[in-house]
Amino acid sequence: MSVSFLKHVALQVPQDEWAKATEFYRDFGFEVRGNGSLLSMRCFGPQQDCFHLVPGERKCLHHIEMGATEEGLEEIRSRVEGCGGLLIPVPEYFSDEGLWLADPHGAKFHIVVADKGPALPIEDEFKVNSPGHYNRVGKGALLPKSTSPALKPRRLGHVMMFTPDLDRTVEFLDAALGMRLSDRAQQAVAFLHCQGGSDHHVIALVQSDAVGFHHASFQMGTPDEVGLAAGRMAQKWGDNGWGFGRHAIGTNFFHYVRDPWNSYMEFYSDIDYIEDSDSWTAQNWPLEDSLQAWGPNPPADFTHNYEFKKNVGFA
Repeated sequence: MSVSFLKHVALQVPQDEWAKATEFYRDFGFEVRGNGSLLSMRCFGPQQDCFHLVPGERKCLHHIEMGATEEGLEEIRSRVEGCGGLLIPVPEYFSDEGLWLADPHGAKFHIVVADKGPALPIEDEFKVNSPGHYNRVGKGALLPKSTSPALKPRRLGHVMMFTPDLDRTVEFLDAALGMRLSDRAQQAVAFLHCQGGSDHHVIALVQSDAVGFHHASFQMGTPDEVGLAAGRMAQKWGDNGWGFGRHAIGTNFFHYVRDPWNSYMEFYSDIDYIEDSDSWTAQNWPLEDSLQAWGPNPPADFTHNYEFKKNVGFA
């Protein structure tokens, strides 16, 4: 058995930066709520929190929460330490529900018994006119930009984290949490999905000097929404992200928005779906083919781990 889906990701951020964080995440499209010790964000779709901030001395990855069945959670509990991980105490601000653990490099995970909840409401199909196929007839594709409504992320799709040992972390997520490798690109990045049907990647890994948060990715309705939402963020927060483009691995349309701490939040649409892990063959992509199928080149510091500082421990 394995983890079934991704519930939320949590970052540690200095509390005197929460006002700026609240403004940024509201502009991104979240419903933001706070109680003094926890800042929580919710998408437009599932009625559950998908992103949290907790107070700390500096910004860093706090934990990743995933859902599992009761049987799956107990199997994970029995495997963690044999796979090089640790069962850890409950962190401040969070519930003792489920299982808290750390991977071999100290990255924290919270596994809880939960189901995926109701599916997202069905929306109008994204119709494209192409040679020989008129799928949208008698109307334009978009409203004028000035009159288009607020654009809201539907759900959390995946999170990418830095790791100091790509192979070891892939092995741990497979052996301990029951995830499966979707694809990788040499010793640079790896992408894992949940068994039983999931997006191409639910957790992605990028090689670094230490554990850290690279980005969280949120589903939009169409590629147009990806571009429009990113354009609105750029007007206020600067055009210093990456996009618009289409990934090669996973083939999702993307646009990354740089957050106030030099990590990223991604708008995406149309990602590959793996229904049966046993019928999917993971590929090891050449580095030159691993980023975008098309689109601009990423920023020079796109894979720089700003959370890593020598001689500084991680919370």
